[in-house]
Amino acid sequence: MTVSGNPLFSFAVVADTHMRPEEGDDSSPFPVNEMANDRARYVVSLLNNLKPDFIIHLGDIVHPVPVLPTYDPACEAAKAVLGSLDAPIYYLPGNHDVGDKPNPQMPAAGISDANLDAYEAQFGESWQSFDKDDCHFTLINAQLMNSGLAREKKQAEWLEEDLALAGHKRKFLFIHYPPCIRSEDEAQNYDNIDEPARAWLLELIREYWVEAMFCGHVHGFFYNLHGDAESYILPSTSFFRQDYSELFRVEAADQHGRNDAEKLGFFMVTVYADGHVARLIRTNGERLSLGAPEPNWPPRVPALHTKEAEKAAIGVHLRHPWAEETELPYNGPMDEFHRKAVRNDYTLMALWELGISQVRVPLSELMVPRIRDRMIALSRNGHRFGAFCFGVPEGAYRDALVTNREVIESIEIVVPWADSEYAVPELKALKEETRLDIVLTKIETSADKKAAGSRFSHFVAHGFRVSEIDQIDGFLKKAPDARQTVDAYVFRISLDRSPWKDVQELHRLMGERNTTAIVNIRLASENPAEYIADDRKLANQVAEAVLVGYAYDDVSVFIDTFMDLDRGYFPRHGLFDRRFNPRPASFVFKYLQSTILGVGADIKLGERYKAAGGLVCAFEMAGRDGWLLLPDTGAMAMSGIDVPRPVTVIDLLTGIVGPESDVARNGIKGPALLISN
Repeated sequence: MTVSGNPLFSFAVVADTHMRPEEGDDSSPFPVNEMANDRARYVVSLLNNLKPDFIIHLGDIVHPVPVLPTYDPACEAAKAVLGSLDAPIYYLPGNHDVGDKPNPQMPAAGISDANLDAYEAQFGESWQSFDKDDCHFTLINAQLMNSGLAREKKQAEWLEEDLALAGHKRKFLFIHYPPCIRSEDEAQNYDNIDEPARAWLLELIREYWVEAMFCGHVHGFFYNLHGDAESYILPSTSFFRQDYSELFRVEAADQHGRNDAEKLGFFMVTVYADGHVARLIRTNGERLSLGAPEPNWPPRVPALHTKEAEKAAIGVHLRHPWAEETELPYNGPMDEFHRKAVRNDYTLMALWELGISQVRVPLSELMVPRIRDRMIALSRNGHRFGAFCFGVPEGAYRDALVTNREVIESIEIVVPWADSEYAVPELKALKEETRLDIVLTKIETSADKKAAGSRFSHFVAHGFRVSEIDQIDGFLKKAPDARQTVDAYVFRISLDRSPWKDVQELHRLMGERNTTAIVNIRLASENPAEYIADDRKLANQVAEAVLVGYAYDDVSVFIDTFMDLDRGYFPRHGLFDRRFNPRPASFVFKYLQSTILGVGADIKLGERYKAAGGLVCAFEMAGRDGWLLLPDTGAMAMSGIDVPRPVTVIDLLTGIVGPESDVARNGIKGPALLISN
């Protein structure tokens, strides 16, 4: 399910705008709903800048339900806002547009012929299809399913005929309610399609080889596979469903989670000759008032999705559960009579945003069927898993590696280094049996450290420091067979070290020994009680690490860690916070990696030196000179940067690209690239 060939065209998918009459109404008690129209106007302006070939709206166009007197004025307001789109837009209805699905537990009145008539008078037929090139797009009305209305049968017959007549065209399906949010056999809840219509729809998806399905209603991101069909549940542009704040082990965002603005956005979908990429565009709750001037849209680095970043070289540690299932409290109006089980897919969404394919996970996760199945599914999207464990795996763990060697790329084994030479025969047998790359490293604990007076702190880590290469030399001398058995050794670079310098040294050392290294870039202090929350410092460290990670084939770089650790030992910020909203370092990672992969170039590292206000790291990329700027505090004045002009500046915090006079007029406030013109 990766992509190949050239991009053919793009389209946007928008969900749950929940617009109201411009003068306001009383259809919602939540303050955030008053922002819906202005947030939709911002989306329209952004879409006009992105220039998709067309847009599809997944429903809940308006917030007032059809029985309210404000329904028609809300529809008129929505059409006025969305009528400013440059590209054509296709609508399908949501439950706010035509009434809830037929279920007595639902909080609002159900779908009816009268509601459908009201919707169709405003937006046209509630189901439709059209073609673009060799692709077929089908929009259906989910609320009709199981309704018993005459229109339900009519739509069902039409849908089967529509998919059949599409023949060998690539098929994309659009619907408001998703068939399911976690698994096809999950219990009925507020957010899915009830049986028997669910099974019927899923059978059609498999029978007619639907490539992708896009769903709304839930106001959050979820991803499933139905056969070979990829199913995306989209965020809203207006508000986050506060009941889903339970997914995040942190206090709820504004308005008890409903105004978690960084969760808001839409999808831009690029259709390739083979495959597609569904890309999240975060809008962060930005607003554009009625009559306000259009925002300025400066050029930015195109961010690459994991499917597009085939040669992505930088991995991450997933220290937190990444496929965790949670039971939400029973708490109306959504699900008052049962607990709803959901899976947190925001780790996946964040990986896709940054174009990350390589992840490090415990080997024990292969033993959990639902996590193993998830790993298998995601490997089809280009994700590569490196498993780790303490000691050479045996028994069921070994069997799991053999069975899943197409999912697991390497096995990292941590051992007490005094015993390492005795593990080589077992490692050799493991390599022959699994045909996996064998990665070896040592454990280090507080007991290994020389005491300094009465000071003591509990400490367990793994990986060599660059200065400890002699320990590997001693091991290879005692166990020469390890040269043909061990494919890589793990090192760690602490926050007080420079990845720029240490990775270059490791490259030299690995070349001399004809082996390879995996380097963990630790974003934590060496003191387990110190909280590292300096986002500027972390952004600089990540910038160095990403750039050097593309310089050498014999040194692979992993960022540790992906999401904040805000409790426990070694607390620190990561690339994302506990709500999976991006930290500054995540933008640096995304835009720097996308820049490097965009030119497809090898990096040649140069000098790292001090300049006024920070550091400069010189390099060469695609035959052009470049400089990575790492400000200390405040803004780094360009007048103090002695490089040949003119240059193109890339602000790695925003992705904005342009001449020095535009991008760096007021100095550089975060990591940035200068590229010679």
